[in-house]
Amino acid sequence: MSDSKLKELIIRRLGRDLYYKAKDFPNNNINIITKQNDPLFIRVIFFDNERDFHLIVDEERKEIFHDCPSFLIYSSVDKKICIHFLKLLLLLNESKALDIFKEIDNYEFTSEDFGSQRKSTNFQILANVCFKNDNDIDGLNYLSKAIIDQSQCASIIQKYLKNSMEKNLFIEFFEFLQEGYQNQWGTYFKKYNHLIKQAFQKLINSLDKYSFYNLLRIINSLDGIINKKDFSFLLQHIDKFEEMIHSSDLNKKYFAIYFIKKNYNTLIEISTQFKNIIPKNQLNYLKKLILNYFIEEIENFIVIDKLILMENQFKVLGISENQYKDKFEDYKQEINELEKKVYLKKFAFLKLLMHKYNVKITKVDFRKKRNVYVVNHEPENLKNPTYIYIIKKIGFYGINNSTIKSSDLGINYFIVKELFLDDFSKFPDIFYYKTQFWGDQDYQIKARDGISLLSKSKEYSYNIDKHYTNERVMIIEWDLAKKPIKGSIINAYSSQIIIPDQNSPLFHDLKPFDLCYCIKSPVKIEANIIKTVNVITKSSFKDAIKSVSNGMEFIEGYYPLSLIKSVINKEINPFKANKLVTNNPNRRFIPHYTKFIKEFRKFLFKFIEEEKDYIFDKLKQNVKDRVDQILILLNLSNKLNGMNLPYSQIIEKTIEQNLTITSFKDALIKEIHKYIQNILRESEIGATKIFNLKKMKNTPFIKYSDKILRIRKLEFQNTPIFKSNNYYDLSEIKETYYGAKIANLMGLGKKQTLSLKGYNKFNELAKRLNLEIKLIQK
Repeated sequence: MSDSKLKELIIRRLGRDLYYKAKDFPNNNINIITKQNDPLFIRVIFFDNERDFHLIVDEERKEIFHDCPSFLIYSSVDKKICIHFLKLLLLLNESKALDIFKEIDNYEFTSEDFGSQRKSTNFQILANVCFKNDNDIDGLNYLSKAIIDQSQCASIIQKYLKNSMEKNLFIEFFEFLQEGYQNQWGTYFKKYNHLIKQAFQKLINSLDKYSFYNLLRIINSLDGIINKKDFSFLLQHIDKFEEMIHSSDLNKKYFAIYFIKKNYNTLIEISTQFKNIIPKNQLNYLKKLILNYFIEEIENFIVIDKLILMENQFKVLGISENQYKDKFEDYKQEINELEKKVYLKKFAFLKLLMHKYNVKITKVDFRKKRNVYVVNHEPENLKNPTYIYIIKKIGFYGINNSTIKSSDLGINYFIVKELFLDDFSKFPDIFYYKTQFWGDQDYQIKARDGISLLSKSKEYSYNIDKHYTNERVMIIEWDLAKKPIKGSIINAYSSQIIIPDQNSPLFHDLKPFDLCYCIKSPVKIEANIIKTVNVITKSSFKDAIKSVSNGMEFIEGYYPLSLIKSVINKEINPFKANKLVTNNPNRRFIPHYTKFIKEFRKFLFKFIEEEKDYIFDKLKQNVKDRVDQILILLNLSNKLNGMNLPYSQIIEKTIEQNLTITSFKDALIKEIHKYIQNILRESEIGATKIFNLKKMKNTPFIKYSDKILRIRKLEFQNTPIFKSNNYYDLSEIKETYYGAKIANLMGLGKKQTLSLKGYNKFNELAKRLNLEIKLIQK
């Protein structure tokens, strides 16, 4: 069965809009957790509009669980079915998807998840996969998400603490503790005091291995938990603290002095030895050192989060804000202006796309609905993939991307004003958010300012295999950020927002749609949302396709890298993959897409060459619809140039002999020779019209050209033109090859008779071809 049948059923029942919405849902935002085929049991998480949506299909129990709003709000089956469920069907085996869709009315649809067990189980399975692949930070992130029902979270908490402690991931360990105490998990933590104690002891022995920024983050987490724990065990580490206070290593000195100053009252209750442990000269030295460091970091244009953490800790150290406040306020203002510049650059790029790809500026009738606005997009614009790309980048979401938050309209006001003709003066909440971010200043968006974000046509070559293994590296396609974060105008989408490392020299060179090799394990995760990865280098299409075909993981964007895996896994034949890549509606605005097609086809040809027998077996199951594919597979397309033969009929006759692919090719060529010889032997009028001798010039069948020419001349000269009064009847001679050719040159169309003037012209053209006319008087 073909997927066109599934498409037909979905459109007939649910409409074209929902089908194409599901079809276009990005594959990289789908995480298939587990899958069992017969009967089907599948767990999937969809990442949509910065939220996780869980979908579980149980064919045996005839049950579909989904926490999408449509499942919860609506009662009818047709209303409950959403783009997530349809997208899953489109990813399944065709026959299985049809079986489920045909039985859909017999399924129970539910959003009930008592104790959130289903969602928690999904996250735990994902965490286990990450741990198995040594992707510990992602694993911890999923474990954290799995803690949904506190009454059943003890084992997850234990696993999180144990894994993060054993892997020396103390940023994650202490941030988790801080978050847990804020969420009243303290009673659960009591069971794992031994783990917390081990983690703290390991931490103070590895302080010099952390960047100063990460040390500040750990200290910030400790500040939130120190009063909640029994730290009497620190008594045995007094000597260690004293040693660190006098250390030349900034991390050790800072941690020891800050920790003691911050928790002074608690520590002297443990032991009075902590009372005078910090010499005044060491404290003053640290204050001077750290203040100079703070000012230097401002000069180095450091990420502001680091400076905010330092400022928050200055009061404990006794550093007066008068010593740094003015410079810091100026720097915060400078960062704020930079953030505006990043947004303006984004707007310029979107305006450039508007001009370049014929996006119409229209009125969409903004209507307030609770805390969001709903619009009616111009139908013609919705057919333009570039328009869809643009509106998503400014915050539109939902069915037909018709919903947007007031805050997104305010922040993106200057590009929204360029895109729509609506009067926004009657929407005060939009102007509130606009003023909050932009102030009272107006900005003009210039499309030419976005040109620098267009990726240049440059081939990058980097032998990644020699330096890294697939276990350490992945390919990411960067995209224009919906919300630029930390100065990054690009990001990528998975289960979290991923931004490039601004310390990399590539940070300012990365552009939307760039393919890059990145270190797989993230450097950090903040609030389970932002993940920063180290970029190694940009990638050429050739290298990216090679790496994916060799098993490297990737985050897919607009270049359809997933088709490489689908072809290799034999989930789709290479001819269909080529069609999908070639007909990609987004190709019009994706830079250098034709180069991607060229490299993708090289991959397909190599695959076809290596898997000829497998592909041949699949193609010959449906000869009628796959003639072109079979001829390409046999490398016969060029050899058959210029001949319009009934190849389907000839191939079906040859396939009946049940031959191997090599023998089949030889047998097929013999059958084609027989067919041609039979045509020439019977010499029916007009039969040689199927041959184009010019195109046949470099084929093995050009050997029949002399005979074809003789037949064409004889049939023309032996076929009469009948004269009656002053009219000439061409009905018979137009059936011959040359008769049809001359009639076409004269533009006769369906006209069958000519006057004397017309006949004379016809005769003149025949003479030029050295042909004689047989004229018969009626």
